[in-house]
Amino acid sequence: MSPRRRAILSTATALVLVLSAPGLAAASVYLSNDSVTLSTTPQSYNYSTTNTSWSVMALQSPPGADFDLALSGNGVALGTSTQGAGRTDFIAVNSNGGFQPLGRYLATVTAYSGSGTYAVQRQTGTSTIVLPAITHPGSTGASDPDLAFAVLADDDIVSVADMWLTAGQAFWATTPTAAQHLYLVKSAVGAPSTYARNRNAAASGQSVAVVDGCTKYTPTVTGWHALVFVGDREPELPQVPADGIAHALKLVDPATPNTCPVKNFPAATP
Repeated sequence: MSPRRRAILSTATALVLVLSAPGLAAASVYLSNDSVTLSTTPQSYNYSTTNTSWSVMALQSPPGADFDLALSGNGVALGTSTQGAGRTDFIAVNSNGGFQPLGRYLATVTAYSGSGTYAVQRQTGTSTIVLPAITHPGSTGASDPDLAFAVLADDDIVSVADMWLTAGQAFWATTPTAAQHLYLVKSAVGAPSTYARNRNAAASGQSVAVVDGCTKYTPTVTGWHALVFVGDREPELPQVPADGIAHALKLVDPATPNTCPVKNFPAATP
């Protein structure tokens, strides 16, 4: 796991950058990739993207308070996320070829109700998940070569990975509640309104079903998807060894489309 920069920000100590790009606020705090930043003060945050991949900007409100998130790119509003107290807001952006251009982004946190310490994090272009070909039914456990994994470390509030999927190429994720925290996000070619997706749009746009004690995801388009993982909890301090939560993923076998091979994970499923 890459090292993370964690900072407690206040009005007096925040790093203030003056930006000259049209449409951006005059002062904001720069976010490093994969960093978690904590603050009690509503603030704007800026960053640039350089990787042709999906990225995500996330905000975790503390229990009992509600902060909201808005995102713009190169001066153009891309969307808002208003999840509520204790929930993770996110906006995922598709910068793969033919979608949202690479460039500068401004994320703005506003206070809707209450107060406390919130966390923000952005991740971009660091992970790709490839689903292995099926070689046997069931699962032998965590070391099974047929499995891939979606992972959220305890010191993160969000993770994102690119997945190349063809329409109808369904896969399993452990637990019947996976879709409440694990989102398969897609864009439509030629539809700019789908190039940035907030949590509500991600949830309504994915095709999922609870089958045999697991969650089955079925992509409806061919192309690069984002798999966004949130935990709806405040980040912890980094641990050695690293700790967190994970979902085992396995392709759906067309011969047994209603039998989940990872329903007993991490134990074996015959």
